[in-house]
Amino acid sequence: MESPSRSPFALLVFESCSCERLAVGRAIDKPFSMAATPKVHERERRRHFQKCRSGRGLGWLAITLALVSCDNDKIEVYKIPKEAVNAATQSGPPSLVPPTAIPAQWSKPDGWIEQPLSEMRLASFKVDGANNASADVSVNAFPGEAGGLISNINRWRGQLQLSPLDEDQLSQIIQRTEVDNVPTFLVDFQTAENSPNPSRLLGAVLQDADRTWFVKMTGSPELLEDQRQKFLAFVKSFRFTSRTEAESAAPAVSNTPKSTNDK
Repeated sequence: MESPSRSPFALLVFESCSCERLAVGRAIDKPFSMAATPKVHERERRRHFQKCRSGRGLGWLAITLALVSCDNDKIEVYKIPKEAVNAATQSGPPSLVPPTAIPAQWSKPDGWIEQPLSEMRLASFKVDGANNASADVSVNAFPGEAGGLISNINRWRGQLQLSPLDEDQLSQIIQRTEVDNVPTFLVDFQTAENSPNPSRLLGAVLQDADRTWFVKMTGSPELLEDQRQKFLAFVKSFRFTSRTEAESAAPAVSNTPKSTNDK
């Protein structure tokens, strides 16, 4: 009996690189023999399975190496100077950075306890009163007009859950004066009469030539009534110096991180 020619099916199965199809393809491709036994076919099939399995392992290894080598030429390493990292982490919005030298001086009233400063506060005090009551006093300064007088006063009103007022309404309740030849605006606000948490705010806005100063005292209405004259005396004690004089007299600036508080 003549051997059958290689069929297209056998070639297609061989090139598919599937273990089972490869073994079948080889069996079909061989001349048919009546003397072949099931054991012979079984040995042939196992031999081709082993070859295909080992070939598959080498194929995956080659693919993995190829992928790794393809990505190697795309990997780039950048080195950032330590100074640049420190500058990026320590820098903040320019308008919120306190001056290295405070161009003003003031006199602390008796009984006011100095508190730790922060990035926003140039001075901070606590005032104790009767029945465990206490008041908070803060001093802040920001370049320029710092948003404007009307918006800042309405922001203070919002802290007491009071509605904002327009310029004409505020002009009737703002007290105007001067402190060391600097225009100064004084306000006195209190929460609504039936508020569950009664609070009062005494505030002063001092508009210096190159920056605006905010002095604020908050606490219970009774305590602030007792401290009102001391607060006014504190505001009137401000003395402003030129930038050159302040920088020449400035102490060393600490690099200790500080928390942020609203003005």
